[in-house]
Amino acid sequence: MNIEERVKKAYDLHHMGYNCAQAVLGAYVDLFDLEMDQAMTIAYGFGGGVGMTREICGTLTGGAMALGLKYGKGEADVKQKKFVNEKVSALCKEFEASHGSVICGELLGIRKTDKEVNRATCDDLIEEVVRLLEKYLVD
Repeated sequence: MNIEERVKKAYDLHHMGYNCAQAVLGAYVDLFDLEMDQAMTIAYGFGGGVGMTREICGTLTGGAMALGLKYGKGEADVKQKKFVNEKVSALCKEFEASHGSVICGELLGIRKTDKEVNRATCDDLIEEVVRLLEKYLVD
């Protein structure tokens, strides 16, 4: 699947009623040994900044799940955990550099902040994280 197809898949999922984390993870489910319904179930509570708390943006939690599926292991491995955390951190930092925040409520203009935040819609943020993931999911 090329990047435009992934963006469209994420957009379609979001417009079917799935949350932002589900949309991002669902755009990459074909890369993993995971069925779409399993991915949607796993990411169910991560929308709206995790459980609608408006904290960390669900697009980033969906991205973190995709990175964990790609690079994580089924056992405790300190070295691999550090590697995955570095990938997730880099994704979050790049996103924050572009928007001024990783906080859902600030990005959507729901929560006041003293930070300079580039407000965006969920669709815009979903597309951005799907596009960013392309480089972070490369071995």
